[in-house]
Amino acid sequence: MPRYGNDMIDTTMPITDLESLEQELGTALARADSEAVTVVPILRHVLSNEDNSLFGDEIVARIRGMVRHIAVQLLDRLEAGENDGVPSEHPAERVASLSDLLIESEALVRHLHALALETQLCARLHIRFGSDPVLTPLLQAQIASSDPDLAALAMRFLAAQARHGQSQRRMKLPLLELPGDHLHHALLALRALVEESSSAAGETAAQGIRRDYEEASTRLGLASLLLARMGADAAEALRIDHAGAALFVSALEIGAGLDRDSAVLATHETQAARLALALRSAGMKPALVREQCLALHPELDFPEQFDALGPDRAAALLASGSSVHGY
Repeated sequence: MPRYGNDMIDTTMPITDLESLEQELGTALARADSEAVTVVPILRHVLSNEDNSLFGDEIVARIRGMVRHIAVQLLDRLEAGENDGVPSEHPAERVASLSDLLIESEALVRHLHALALETQLCARLHIRFGSDPVLTPLLQAQIASSDPDLAALAMRFLAAQARHGQSQRRMKLPLLELPGDHLHHALLALRALVEESSSAAGETAAQGIRRDYEEASTRLGLASLLLARMGADAAEALRIDHAGAALFVSALEIGAGLDRDSAVLATHETQAARLALALRSAGMKPALVREQCLALHPELDFPEQFDALGPDRAAALLASGSSVHGY
C-alpha cells in the first residue's frame, strides 16, 4: 500500500479539550476513510493491468497467487466431474479467464488483500518482538488450559494457523478456507465461466464444494470459536504482542464490531485513528490503547487528551466512518 505518513491527527493544530480532540479524530477518520475507499478499486486495476506502482510488489504478487490458486482449485473440481474424478492440467488462458472473473468481486479482492496485509503484519511482529506467528504466548496458555475443550480448540486453531502460514509462503489459499460469502462469489465466477459450455458440470462441482465446506472449521471460524470459548479472557487477545496478529484481528473484529477485513486494515499506519478508536470502543483502557498503537507504529503522534475519550464516544466516532465499513 502507499505510504501517507503516520500522524494519527494533525499535530500542527493544538488540542485543548475533548470536543476539539473528537473533531480532530473525526477529521483523521475521514482522511483514513478517503484512503481506504480507494484501495480495492486501485488494487483491481493493478491486478488486471500488471501495474504495481501504487502497491508493494509482495502484496500484489501474493494476491495474484491466491487468485490463481483459487481458480485452479475451482477448475480441478469442475474437471474432476467431467473426467471421472481426474482433473487435468488447465490451459493458461482458462485459468486467466477464471482469475479475471474472480477479481470482479470487490469483496473477494478486499479479503485477499486483508490476508496479504495480515501476513505482512505477522512478519513485522516477528521482527519487532520476535513473535512466533503460530504459537503465540496467548495460544500457548490456551493449549495448556485445564478445560479440555478449550485446549482442543486451541490445538485445532494452532494447526490451522500453521497451515495458513505455509499456504501464504507459497502465495496460495485453500478454496475451503474462504469465508462463506467469498466462497459464494468464487462459485458465481465458476458459473459465469461455464454457463454455456458445461453448466451441468459446473453445478455438480459447486454442489460438491458446498457439501465439503464447513465454515466453523476454517482458520477464521476456529479463531472466532476460540475467542468465544475463552470468555472474559478473550480481552487478552487485544494485546497484539501477546496474542499475535491472527487472534488480535479477530478479537478487534468482535470487540469493535468491525468486519475482520476492516480490522486488518486498521493495523496499517494510514488507519491509526481507526485502530485507536476500535480498541477504545472494545473497552480497552486508554493507556493500553496507546501501548498497542505505539507497538505497531512507534513514531505515531498520540494525543494525551485521548485518555478522556470514553468507549461509547469512541464507538460513535468509529461508526461515523461506517461508509467504508468493509472498505
